[in-house]
Amino acid sequence: MDLMDRKQAVQYLARDSLLHIDMMEIIKRGNTEILQASDRGVLVFNTACGTYMMSAEDEKAADRMLSTVKQADLFVAHQNFYTEAVQKRFTLDNKISCYQAAYLHKEPLPVPESTAVIRKLDESYLPFVWEHYSHADDKEYLRERLKSGWMFGAFVEDTPAGFIGTHAEGSMGLLEVLPEYRRQGIAAALETFLANRFLAAGYVPFAQIITGNMESLKLHQKLNFSISEQTVCWLT
Repeated sequence: MDLMDRKQAVQYLARDSLLHIDMMEIIKRGNTEILQASDRGVLVFNTACGTYMMSAEDEKAADRMLSTVKQADLFVAHQNFYTEAVQKRFTLDNKISCYQAAYLHKEPLPVPESTAVIRKLDESYLPFVWEHYSHADDKEYLRERLKSGWMFGAFVEDTPAGFIGTHAEGSMGLLEVLPEYRRQGIAAALETFLANRFLAAGYVPFAQIITGNMESLKLHQKLNFSISEQTVCWLT
């Protein structure tokens, strides 16, 4: 990674660090190629998940950066004004809008009271995660997430009650609590546990909340996460 490109990219993204927290974090963690960086926008390729991520000041900057990409299967747009152009250019029909949520404090989150014990999950829990994750559509993706060492389960009297993990691009997610264990503080315990693991590793805890998911939004606000005003769009 060219140090000048990195500096230019970080300077641009820092203008709205909450909106760009995903891009800033992958640059910091080294899981990225900076393809374009100027005072008008940034285009990166997340090597961990094969995703292009872009932020542009205006349509001219967006068009210039998009012209350098031959093909994209996953694209994260940080402004709405060029999403249609991305969809048309790369034939990406599915669009998911998300708020960025980030815990921007240095001190660890206080651990909430919970009856659950949280333990790391390994690949042997794939059937359980596959059965209960509400957005499950790719078993191999879940297998890779378990193999990454960044998935954790909540156990009540040694019975799995829920889980959380990190997505391939680096965000917190994959949160699920079984219906019979909800409203017992388990979701907050899982979120807190993973956020504190991020902090211990030197990462900023961040998540992407699909618009309309009010339960997740309220949970992150309760845990003192900051929420972006604008949304980012996943185009697939």
